[in-house]
Amino acid sequence: MAKRTLTDTYIRNLDPPEKRTEIYDDVVESLAVRITPTGYKSFVYRYRFNDKVRRFTIGKFPDVSLSKARDRGRDLAYEIRKGYDPLEEKRKAKQESKMPVFKELAKEFKHKYLPTLRESTQKEYRRIVDNELVPAFGKYPIDEISRHEIISFLDGKAYNDDSPTMANRIRARMSKMYSFAIDRGLMETNPVSNTSTYKEGENKRERNYKEDEIKRLWEAFDLQDEPGRSIFKILLLTGQRKGETSRMKWESIRDGVWTIPAADAKGKRPHDVPLSSFALEVIEGMHPLTGKSDYVFESPVIDNQPIQELKRTVRHIRTASRVEDFRPHDLRRTAATYMAKLKVDRTVLGKILNHKGLAGDTQVTAIYDRHTYMDEKRQALQIWSDHLKQILG
Repeated sequence: MAKRTLTDTYIRNLDPPEKRTEIYDDVVESLAVRITPTGYKSFVYRYRFNDKVRRFTIGKFPDVSLSKARDRGRDLAYEIRKGYDPLEEKRKAKQESKMPVFKELAKEFKHKYLPTLRESTQKEYRRIVDNELVPAFGKYPIDEISRHEIISFLDGKAYNDDSPTMANRIRARMSKMYSFAIDRGLMETNPVSNTSTYKEGENKRERNYKEDEIKRLWEAFDLQDEPGRSIFKILLLTGQRKGETSRMKWESIRDGVWTIPAADAKGKRPHDVPLSSFALEVIEGMHPLTGKSDYVFESPVIDNQPIQELKRTVRHIRTASRVEDFRPHDLRRTAATYMAKLKVDRTVLGKILNHKGLAGDTQVTAIYDRHTYMDEKRQALQIWSDHLKQILG
């Protein structure tokens, strides 16, 4: 049992371990900080009641500071000496309050509120709720999701994914859900209302990587565990968005073409991505690991779910590659930049990236061009793949 005098700085700098670990405090007996492989840190109190060892979760760090956790640990010790079982009391309190978790609120929200909106608006709400909010917050009681956690999640979307516009949309949908909860008497306040929106102009980023940086990044990718190793390679080879790529399904790959379904695609219509021989080689390497799952890049912690958390892998890649400002979205921009240098037609490039503005699509042309440019896209992506091999040398 690891034990030391805990400090806030020590806990903050703890790296995620390979398996869940508890480090006990020298100051308050039986108090420990628990850290999981995903980097989640929380305080727990270990005690014995009726000859059974139990662990009471005090709260998440840093929402709960070390000093507050120690105070709570002392209170728990006093309650136990008086004959009270803290876990049993907590269970009773939860039964009485019946506070729903976020995914339950989402289900009620979609059933009772969304039908009041236009059909096109309903689809956008459902996409954000199901693909962004529920995976991030679904299992947590709605009154325990803190403002800090919401800001951290939105910052990841705005800065790490380089998508301030999407961060603002997610924020607006989440705020509407909490307003719905207030109207139904489930909440007293809206934790989203005190968060800020993101100014798109200030967050515009034009970073793409030079050849020597690409080589160092690729070498760093090879040092990572799967599926992190391969998903970053596919982002660079295909130029697609991280969210769509992380949800890639085996059933969506047919005859060398990956079809992003309308539900996942940003343009709300199916998007066909021809896969180069190099990309197919990377994807086939995943089959022995995730071939029994629906998802090519299956989460290493949740069976048959797509990978959600890549922040730790990003940090490791920055360190290993010495590209300290590395962001996943830069791989998409880098692929586009090199294809443009390789004389890929601007319209074809727009079709590959599923970017209406770059492709020159209007509402009318988008309908008639849905199934065109497949040969041109395949040729462009193969040219980029071959050039990338030359860079890697």
